[in-house]
Amino acid sequence: MNMAKAKIVKRKKRLRIEGLATLLLTLSIFGYFGAKFALKSYNITLQLKAQESERKANTLKEDVANLEADITKLEDRDRVLGMAEKEGIKTNQDNVVVVDKDEKK
Repeated sequence: MNMAKAKIVKRKKRLRIEGLATLLLTLSIFGYFGAKFALKSYNITLQLKAQESERKANTLKEDVANLEADITKLEDRDRVLGMAEKEGIKTNQDNVVVVDKDEKK
């Protein structure tokens, strides 16, 4: 007796809707965590830059305040008249005019 041999036929796996949904869910979870990590890193970078800019601004404000104090000290009337007298320049108080930096003509 000759029995017919059973032929094994391999079927191609079909992409089922459940498999596709699982794949999309997995990809979306990885995408979510990747975006969350990237945005957190970028936020930290921006915070560091903001702190550095604020520190520089404060330093510049201090420098400006120091320079304004120096200007006020250097433009003092008594100081200027004292320097003129040391150089031998006689001053006539009626002719001496101090120009204010805020004064506009």
